[in-house]
Amino acid sequence: MEPEPVHIAILAGGQSKRMGHNKALMRLGGKTLIEHVLNTAAPLSLPTFIIGETETYTHLGLPVHPDHHPDLGPIGGLYTALVTALCPVLLLACDQPFLTPQFLHYILSRRGDHQALVPHTDEGSQPLCALYESTCLGAVESAIAAKSLSMRSLLRKLDSLTISTGDWQPYDEQGLLFANLNTPEEFEHAQRRCESS
Repeated sequence: MEPEPVHIAILAGGQSKRMGHNKALMRLGGKTLIEHVLNTAAPLSLPTFIIGETETYTHLGLPVHPDHHPDLGPIGGLYTALVTALCPVLLLACDQPFLTPQFLHYILSRRGDHQALVPHTDEGSQPLCALYESTCLGAVESAIAAKSLSMRSLLRKLDSLTISTGDWQPYDEQGLLFANLNTPEEFEHAQRRCESS
């Protein structure tokens, strides 16, 4: 039986509290952070949509869906992505400008019987660069109902396949694959890396 098709959901609904303003629209190397992620996703040729405020992102020419559960953080975005797509989703945060199409292809190539495919680094699991099958929806709904909003807690309730360091490292020539830019300092560091590369 053919596996369900996958949609790509870009999370752009966060409040960017540590950055102080909307980080998705900050420019890095001539493009906004969300444009970097969209450019990385484009070669996969999969249906792609954005979770965020409609008026903020319509200029990007993709469907934009507001959070069904605002202010719950990423788990609310995952819920919105799953109920919007009605199929598995590759969930990507808008502030990961160093992801590569090759790595996203690799995640999709590992699909099997697991509910989620999640990279793991020294900092822990990376739930905002991960594939979630449709069968996750019940666990997501239960977690929201219980006000258990941690994505890593959710992963402990799912049958997840971990993508280990040895698996993802070949796709990480710069050592920045999972770098997400939450603070002005992280953004400045990324700018310096872009300028020197």
